[in-house]
Amino acid sequence: MMKIRLRTFRSSLTFLACVALAAGALGVVKEQLPDYAKKIETALANRDIDAALRALDGWLEHEPDNVPARLWRGRLRADRGAYDRAMEDVDAVVRVQPQNAEARAVRGFIFQKKMKLDEALADFDAALRIEPKNELALYCRGLIHGERGDFLSAIGDLDAALEINPRNGAALQARARTHLLRQEFSDAVTDFDSSILLDPRDAASFLGRAEAYYAQGNMERALHDDDEAVRLLPEDARPLIQRGYVRAGMNSQDKALEDFNAALKIDPKNLAALYGRGEMLRASKKWDDAIADLTAVLASAPNETRAVMSRAAAFYGAGKMDKALDDYATAAKQRDDAEAFNDYAWLLATGTTDGLRNGSKAIELACHACDLTGWKNMGYIDTLAAAYAETGDFTNALKWQEEAMKAADSETDEVKADLQTRLDLYKQQKPYREAAK
Repeated sequence: MMKIRLRTFRSSLTFLACVALAAGALGVVKEQLPDYAKKIETALANRDIDAALRALDGWLEHEPDNVPARLWRGRLRADRGAYDRAMEDVDAVVRVQPQNAEARAVRGFIFQKKMKLDEALADFDAALRIEPKNELALYCRGLIHGERGDFLSAIGDLDAALEINPRNGAALQARARTHLLRQEFSDAVTDFDSSILLDPRDAASFLGRAEAYYAQGNMERALHDDDEAVRLLPEDARPLIQRGYVRAGMNSQDKALEDFNAALKIDPKNLAALYGRGEMLRASKKWDDAIADLTAVLASAPNETRAVMSRAAAFYGAGKMDKALDDYATAAKQRDDAEAFNDYAWLLATGTTDGLRNGSKAIELACHACDLTGWKNMGYIDTLAAAYAETGDFTNALKWQEEAMKAADSETDEVKADLQTRLDLYKQQKPYREAAK
């Protein structure tokens, strides 16, 4: 399943997270200036940041030195992407109150938005030295730890943030995604459950839980959650794409193709949708259409090895062996991946086009694939036997084919019969040839 980058850590707070984390500041607003406070509260309840900012502008015209108002405006400006103006507000607060933990946390938040992560960490650390239970600093620092691959520290900070505020939906989602990255799928489901209870309209939680269910092999539940995400975001390509991959995993190729087509109507250049559609077309043996989609992916992402491998397989299916070999060679150069080396070796050893086979190269590639998998992959050993047969070394071909058959105890009768067919050929001193299927 190709991950739609829902899996990556968000380096900034959502608007709702900002609202939740700033409840204390709003309390100060209410105490000091009830009229403006009411306008801000109403605007935030309606998720109208523009109205909230207008109210804060008016408040600061009357009270330019009001720290809570300036801090609030800085935070909301940052959430709108006006980072420089946000920094002006927050720097003004830090100059007046250098020990203001909230100001240091908000400035760290702005640095984080600007991807200045070292500066952000310095401010979060400072905020937490002043106020060890600052929820904003803990949450945001947890995100940075996650971005940097320090998942244990990320979990620690997010746990602390959620101990302070169990209803912090953004922190629940971030911790859930950390659990996903650590392959702790049950814990991820639990956190997404809690996030959905807090906000049943948040499609990101349904998409995340679907991802966890998919990883557990629970396709029906994954599909149910993706259905809900599609309902919540009908004009967004991402839920359609994710559902397409789930349906592909359930062997519902026609339904998956429908989802990828629908996603591409919304976002015609989406690489995940193009790749998914290309795979479905390849599975349907619509070689030229599959090649077109996969070529479009590679035009934007030439190092996407999966797309290179898929296009090689489509070229192979279309009988374009020279182009298939070129793609397999590219894939083997891009990534030290056993499957890439094996498939390249297989075509060099068994292809039906005279002049393209190369048994010696196939032996080298197949040996490397076997090395990468500890000589435990039956299919790769089978490829090595075919490579030896192509060079005329039937002694080694028989040796390795027999090893492949020993490793095939758990395989289907069809696979075992296929292996036996090749063994019989090698006994007759004949190499194996596989035409495109």
